[in-house]
Amino acid sequence: RVHTAAQRARFVEAIAPLGNRGIRALPSEANFVLLLFEGALSGEAAYKGLADAGYITRWLPGQGLPQGVRITIGTAEQMDAIAGVLRDLAEAAK
Repeated sequence: RVHTAAQRARFVEAIAPLGNRGIRALPSEANFVLLLFEGALSGEAAYKGLADAGYITRWLPGQGLPQGVRITIGTAEQMDAIAGVLRDLAEAAK
């Protein structure tokens, strides 16, 4: 639990600057973070881009959140890499 809480906080902090690109993390106490994509980068494009980079996430159109992607907390290295992929995808989606 301690690892998950720490990595979740680090990941949310890494994602926060992407808020100006329409990406935001919803508050979480779980072992995952739910990101909403409300800018040029869609939830579907983020899901597919992360999959292309080798990361399995959950895109949520079936739950009424086509703009949502659920990302389970992993290691520090994994979470840093996912944040980097999301930054690159957001930049390319201009």
